[in-house]
Amino acid sequence: MAKGRAVGRFEAFLGLAGIIALVVSYGLITGWNPLPRIASWLRNATTTTLAKPAPPWSVRSGDEPDSAAALPGAIVVSAEGSVEAHRIGDGKRLWIYNDSWAAAGGAEQPVVVVGRVVGGGFDVYDAMNGTRLWSDGNRDAIWPYRDMLLVLHCAKSFACTLAAEQPRTGKHIWTSTINGAAGSMHGLGKPFASLQPIKDNYAKSLGAEPQTVPPLIGLNLDGDIHVISTASGHELRVYPANQNRRVVVVGRDVLVATTALRGSSCTYTLQARDPATNDTLWTRTGFNANTVSDLGCDQRSDPKGAGAVVLATDTAGRDVLVSVRTGNVTYRAPVGAHVIATDGSTAVIRQADGKTLHAVSATSGAGRWSRPAGPDALVGVASGIVMIADPVAGKIVVVNSGDGAVLLNVKSGATILGVGTNYLVVNIGRTFGPLLLPGGQVARP
Repeated sequence: MAKGRAVGRFEAFLGLAGIIALVVSYGLITGWNPLPRIASWLRNATTTTLAKPAPPWSVRSGDEPDSAAALPGAIVVSAEGSVEAHRIGDGKRLWIYNDSWAAAGGAEQPVVVVGRVVGGGFDVYDAMNGTRLWSDGNRDAIWPYRDMLLVLHCAKSFACTLAAEQPRTGKHIWTSTINGAAGSMHGLGKPFASLQPIKDNYAKSLGAEPQTVPPLIGLNLDGDIHVISTASGHELRVYPANQNRRVVVVGRDVLVATTALRGSSCTYTLQARDPATNDTLWTRTGFNANTVSDLGCDQRSDPKGAGAVVLATDTAGRDVLVSVRTGNVTYRAPVGAHVIATDGSTAVIRQADGKTLHAVSATSGAGRWSRPAGPDALVGVASGIVMIADPVAGKIVVVNSGDGAVLLNVKSGATILGVGTNYLVVNIGRTFGPLLLPGGQVARP
């Protein structure tokens, strides 16, 4: 019996080999090649459905992406170890490079700054065609913006040079010598001393697209905050490191959060200062900017907020938004409700019931709209829109930040990778594609 099964298997193997030989012979005679069709079938069979209704196109990236810059003409997708650009019209890959980090800069003709895997330094590429425009072989720290690239080079222990450079040419706009220690700051620079997002749900996706450089930056060198004008490179003031004080730059003002230990509890003070004169513009006591760790009153994190409003907790334990310009409370949340996202213009509050989102003006507190959302929904505010991704309901909803009108409502378990003017970039694993908002279109090449 066993011998018969073995003979049968051998005969089956010979038959399969014969079929393969016939197929190969046919291909050699006629020039027919089935491999591209097989590869196409495999790609289609393994492509993940990003949403229903489906996006105009979806493709698989070389590595699983973690952010995407929605640039004019191209989507630049960054992953751990690689960065690649895809044409907006059809998703065709334009170029791909290995990297240690990458970030987009520039405006109408954007660039991508790619950190070298070996030896340090970076190269600047045209975002559309991948052509290298210029490079820097030093182990520098860099911050890309729409109007300039800020590059910090510290050749000596306490002597650094900060340069503003044109994105496409690398030519200096200005240079400034700064006294400070930053020997360990290389590659994509750590955030400047500024207001941080209330939640980091969409911090990477919202920050992937190049932003306009702020008028002032707070460069942190070994805890000292150097306030520098981005128009001229002039250093206005240095705020020395202090474990009971947190200093951030907001617009053209400096916000200072101070704590002091009184008995067994901390006392809190918020104030704004003019960096040119260091004059105090306003002071509020008892407002906690939630910058303190659980141990003592040491400050461990920067205040949260956006635009010109900072999030704090008042003496009654309620969330408040405070104008950095005036010190006025622009919004006070009801008991049990919490501010969960803002772009400085619109603020979204999760009500005490955990099932309702309420939007208000961040600058006046005027109510705008309310809508239901699960307690696990991820919320982000971009320019003119509010994104709500509910993993339990398996939906992505985008509404107008002003009146709450629904702009997009799809069934999807995808992650929002990037935010463009008229579309979102979403992914599941390595598969990504654009979800269009009203008025958005993906022009075919």
